[in-house]
Amino acid sequence: MSRKNIIRIIVVVFLLLIVGLITYSLIPRATLIMSVAPEEFNVTINGHDNKVKTGDAITVTPGDVTFKLSREGFEDYTQTITIKNGQRIEILQALVAQTDEARELLKTEKSQAIIQRVTNVNMLKAANSLSKKYPLLDELPIVDKFYAINVCESKIHPDDISKVAICITLYEPEAKQSAIDDVTSRGFNLDDYETYFEAPVEETNFDEPYGE
Repeated sequence: MSRKNIIRIIVVVFLLLIVGLITYSLIPRATLIMSVAPEEFNVTINGHDNKVKTGDAITVTPGDVTFKLSREGFEDYTQTITIKNGQRIEILQALVAQTDEARELLKTEKSQAIIQRVTNVNMLKAANSLSKKYPLLDELPIVDKFYAINVCESKIHPDDISKVAICITLYEPEAKQSAIDDVTSRGFNLDDYETYFEAPVEETNFDEPYGE
């Protein structure tokens, strides 16, 4: 083969490589980063099964993506997300163990780290939800010389963590109206909240919410 033909072949191969790279770069794709406990699990994406480990990256077609996380001994978890072209989304989830063997799998260092992250995210979501439901919470605590206003556990719904109450401690009996006026001046109405006034006001009925 002549040198001229060799050069032609090299040029053609080079051009095909460039075309291939350009074509590949133009194909829409997105990425799911799997951060899941336990460390090894199955993920079904739009009907296709994959065995993966936490930390793995999976390429998907942009748009609506439905995925299911599963492993024997754990509850399945299914979710549908919308992902854009070029976007990378982390799937952070701790599967719920149903057997003792499955619970042992969650005791590894990586799984515990994932569980802690999931817990932190859920706590933050709960806090944000409470702030939206009870906007006065963003102002608390309110501390004055004669009273202190804080969030406290709901007495009407003691088993519901999404319910809270407002507890106002009065250091002087005459401070009750001042505390109410303070809340009102901030744009809130205690009638919208389960509210309790605490000692030393003897006439306060601690078993009944404010306003009833």
